Amino acid sequence: MNKHPLLSKLLVIFSLMLLLSIPLLMVFDVIQERSAYRDEAATEVARAHAGAQTLTGPVLYVPYTETYTRTAPVEGTRGETREERVTQAHVALRFPIRMDTRSELMTQTRWRGIFPVTVYTSAHRSTGRFMWSPVEPQEKNGQITLGQPRLILGVSDLRGLLSVPELTVAGQAVAMAPSPAAHKLPLPLAAPIDAALLKAGATFDITLNVDLAGTGRMAWVPLADENTVSLRSPWPHPNFGGDFLPRTRSVSEQGFEASWSVPSLSTQAQQQFAQQQGDRSRALESFSVLLDNPVDVYRMTERATKYALMFIVLTFAAFFVLEIVKRWRIHPMQYLMIGAALVLFFLLLLSLSEHLGFAWAYLLASAACIGLLAHYLRHVLGGWRPALGMSGMLVALYGVLYGILVSEDNALMMGSLLLFGVLAAIMVVTRKLDWYSVMGSSGSETASRDRPAGTPQ
Repeated sequence: MNKHPLLSKLLVIFSLMLLLSIPLLMVFDVIQERSAYRDEAATEVARAHAGAQTLTGPVLYVPYTETYTRTAPVEGTRGETREERVTQAHVALRFPIRMDTRSELMTQTRWRGIFPVTVYTSAHRSTGRFMWSPVEPQEKNGQITLGQPRLILGVSDLRGLLSVPELTVAGQAVAMAPSPAAHKLPLPLAAPIDAALLKAGATFDITLNVDLAGTGRMAWVPLADENTVSLRSPWPHPNFGGDFLPRTRSVSEQGFEASWSVPSLSTQAQQQFAQQQGDRSRALESFSVLLDNPVDVYRMTERATKYALMFIVLTFAAFFVLEIVKRWRIHPMQYLMIGAALVLFFLLLLSLSEHLGFAWAYLLASAACIGLLAHYLRHVLGGWRPALGMSGMLVALYGVLYGILVSEDNALMMGSLLLFGVLAAIMVVTRKLDWYSVMGSSGSETASRDRPAGTPQ
């Protein structure tokens, strides 16, 4: 190995990078742990306040019985039959012809320790129209007897109800209450309505006012033939999700407005609801708005940590190349100290971002690490001039890394340009370097002996 000091140095530097990957993994574990604590805090707030909310319905739920006569064989006889009356229980579901909802959503921030959690209160004002189509008997001689019709409504977390929902049917106020347990209705709220409204082809209008509290997400299930929802909120960072995006939206620092229009031809929600048969675990198609913080410090710090090894490789590569070109002497322990400072940056970034926000945390953590390295390199490299030059390179690296973190769409392009730029710089700096002489090999001497006399050197 003494004959090849360059290879020896490369092997030592590679070993140091492997060694530094251990504290990097520890930092990554700390990020995961803190993120889990944040999720636990959100769960605790949702448990005390209310969880994510989804409005489903209203739906007209009409139980009925069908009675018919059928011919059945008489047991113990040959070929003898008798007529018997059979009564079967069924349910008729009728979805609104149209449902127009206008919603407003106000947000608040609740704290659990150092973890902020966004909660909201919302007001939903809906108008709709139902049409009753008669139930057709399934048997030829069947007779239909309607039971008590009800309008049923779904709310994901009933603890979020700020008041009793206000329902009017055909101009008459109707009390809404929890669904009777004995009837096993598919939605948790129900209101009985007058059976006289159920005339063939008859329509009746409803109004529904619901005030809800929740955490994180507000969603709607489009069960009507024509569904329109308009939403306003001062929250400036909405994240629209679900199966349908808004037809129109306007987002600014003062808040957002969005509107959805979903016809039944575009969704399978009605069929999915009809097939649930009391199984509420089956998800229905819906559209939603999420109120997550757009700058998740744990997600950003985790992304930064994924670039940490590349960061260390580029820094060590720059020191190694300049050590060869400038004839610097940098001991492996000094490489280790520099790498330790680079690793510590990510732990500082995590701890500061929990209190200051990601941008300020990144600025302070990078300034602290660059300042420490500048002071250290001044003694390692023998002066302020080379130390400031290397510090300037670190400033550029930290700047590019921040650009990659805040621009997810351009992260690949920026990362590839960074690597190309570093490779180009190394090739330019070392273009006239005699690698045989640097590596301590006799290759150059052998080449000189084999070169014909008079050949230019």
